[in-house]
Amino acid sequence: MKEFWKLKGDRVIWIIVVLFAMFSIAAVFSSSSFLASSRGISKVAIFAEQTKSVLMGFLALFICYLIPLRFYRTFSFVLYGVSVLMLLMLFVPGLRAEINGAVRGIKIAGHTFQVFEFAKIGVILYLARALERWGDDLADFKQFALKILLPVGAVCLLIMQNSFSSALLIALITFLILFFMNVSFKNLMITVGIVAAAVLLMFLTYHAFYAGRPERLETSVGKLFNRFGTVEGRLTAHFDKEEENLEGLSQREIQQLKDKDRQSENAKVAISEGGIFGKGPGKSTQRYSLSMAFSDFIYAFIVEEYGLIGGLIVILLYLIFLFRCIRLCQRCKATYSSVLIVGLSFLIATQAFLHILVNVRLLPITGHTLPLISHGGTAYLVLSGAFGMILSVNRQLDKQDAQERAQRAAEAAQLSDTYNYNTTDITYTTPDE
Repeated sequence: MKEFWKLKGDRVIWIIVVLFAMFSIAAVFSSSSFLASSRGISKVAIFAEQTKSVLMGFLALFICYLIPLRFYRTFSFVLYGVSVLMLLMLFVPGLRAEINGAVRGIKIAGHTFQVFEFAKIGVILYLARALERWGDDLADFKQFALKILLPVGAVCLLIMQNSFSSALLIALITFLILFFMNVSFKNLMITVGIVAAAVLLMFLTYHAFYAGRPERLETSVGKLFNRFGTVEGRLTAHFDKEEENLEGLSQREIQQLKDKDRQSENAKVAISEGGIFGKGPGKSTQRYSLSMAFSDFIYAFIVEEYGLIGGLIVILLYLIFLFRCIRLCQRCKATYSSVLIVGLSFLIATQAFLHILVNVRLLPITGHTLPLISHGGTAYLVLSGAFGMILSVNRQLDKQDAQERAQRAAEAAQLSDTYNYNTTDITYTTPDE
């Protein structure tokens, strides 16, 4: 029983999780002035809410950590199917919930769940099992298309109409997994070409039939192009500050773009005012104007209060986490565990650096939160579970290493006993004087 409660796995990753939780509670509490006023509650209530999210995240992490690796392997396809089913539930009028102008969640028993987060994990689980099961067949492009591109592409299409950036993130993570698992480079390049051509064709279709015609976007086919105007507006706002392309957008989309651009400007101000050492905890001034300081722009807020040093510490934590996961992957002997660790670690690290690059205005606004630091919710819960899955693989590796060491020790002891037994039968004599 004592052994059951003893946590195993990479201690550095455990420490990083705890540090993220500390950063999260402190940063969300300090940055929640705008959130508290908009919801008509106190900052203490936000603090309690975030603490609850962190505790629920630890629970999800601990549960996923205790689940044996063989469970994930056995039910990977099932869990992928569940995530697809959740995406399909977004099309059910009574279940879907609108978040920030787009349908990204489903309502169940009074709670809203952002299903895109589950889809990200579902795709990684699917890829891990598919590469293990059909890895030798993927050199043939037909098999590659049927067993990899079609399942992943279906998820991306279901997501794209409500979150183009999330679909792009899943496509990027898929490419990285396939590349690092040495899948046919020729097939990958063909895939990149197909995806680029498909996206270009969809943008041309949007401009030809839907741009400037909001009534057509309400049709069943038109809903697929819901986010194309927003994507173009964000790209234009990022690369061309003098003139934003707002043609064809609804008033709500135009207002959202203006709000996002204003937030991006405020994030820039927050970073510049932070300096090297920051203003100090609780002394931010941009939290009153940076409405998404607790989520989409929390990194800029951290730099304002904790300075360049605080920002570098956050980056360093994600880099150390990625490095530790790469070391774990090198210990893996099975394809499934290798892909699972690579996929989950790339998901967390890539989303983190996308968030950071958006906050420092090197990339257009995407809306991705900072993993395990931004304001809690479905994303916090699911990504905590992802950490637990990584530690579950780590626990299995440690167990296998211990068994191998015990087996080698037993073999060495057996050889020693055999040697001692044989030497007792040898008679030594000395010549007569």
